[in-house]
Amino acid sequence: MQPSGACDVPIEVAADISENQYYLTGDQRHRFVFNGIWQTGFGFQVSGLYFYGDSGKATPNSGADIRITGGGGTRLRRDGTLIPRNSFDRDSLHRVDLRIQRRFPLVGRAAVDGIFEVFNLFNHENYGSYVLAESNARFGQPDFNNNIAYAARMLQLGFRATF
Repeated sequence: MQPSGACDVPIEVAADISENQYYLTGDQRHRFVFNGIWQTGFGFQVSGLYFYGDSGKATPNSGADIRITGGGGTRLRRDGTLIPRNSFDRDSLHRVDLRIQRRFPLVGRAAVDGIFEVFNLFNHENYGSYVLAESNARFGQPDFNNNIAYAARMLQLGFRATF
């Protein structure tokens, strides 16, 4: 009888190595966006936008390279226990943007629009990154993220000419 070439010896892999699918960190599962425009008269236009986004969950790491793989840490803690998957709930995003615009008619079809915009009107603290290494003293605290979606309140002035 010829050997088939297949190894049928069962191999048991440690729980921290045999990973199932992770919940994608930052994967937005729920989102709600509402916007509207209102022509108030006298050349004024007011528009706004409300944005809500569920930031999902993340899986922390121990911050220790127990298996000496050269990595930044896994779910395996020094005491041999495992950090549960998706055990860190990230804060949701809330954002309100407002725009006020006034049209100043000139000659014929020409006009100039003055524009005032406020982004993150209520200055809600939105975070996109967190310290997820349990060995870090700042574990669970927000970390800097320069993405515009997480920025503090900003104002913008502008104009538009049409002719």
